[in-house]
Amino acid sequence: MAGDRLTGDAVRFLVAGGLNTALTSLVYFIGLTVVPSGVSYTMAWLAGLAFVMVYYPERVFLGGRTGIADRLAMGASVIAVFLIGLASLHLLERALTNATAAFFITLVMTTILNFAISRWILRRTW
Repeated sequence: MAGDRLTGDAVRFLVAGGLNTALTSLVYFIGLTVVPSGVSYTMAWLAGLAFVMVYYPERVFLGGRTGIADRLAMGASVIAVFLIGLASLHLLERALTNATAAFFITLVMTTILNFAISRWILRRTW
């Protein structure tokens, strides 16, 4: 059933995303000790991009598209969400004057966007 597939995709996405988030958060917070937040955020997203392109097509969206074009499309979508997240991070840092809160709000927003776009790319039927 479509609902079961959606639930399975969401659960696998959250598990894989948890691992990816741990990796990228570690990179981000270590990076903050030596570079500005935007540079650190960029380094974290590059690490996450590699993980997503390799792992998600075959392990998260089971039975979905796994070709090189699909992986590149996922990579492009992650880059687009990165740019949205980077802009949001800077806006939220200024509005909240709290880099940690800005990071976690950005994380929630980009997680939702990445799931929706990745699922659409890897589950499309055309």
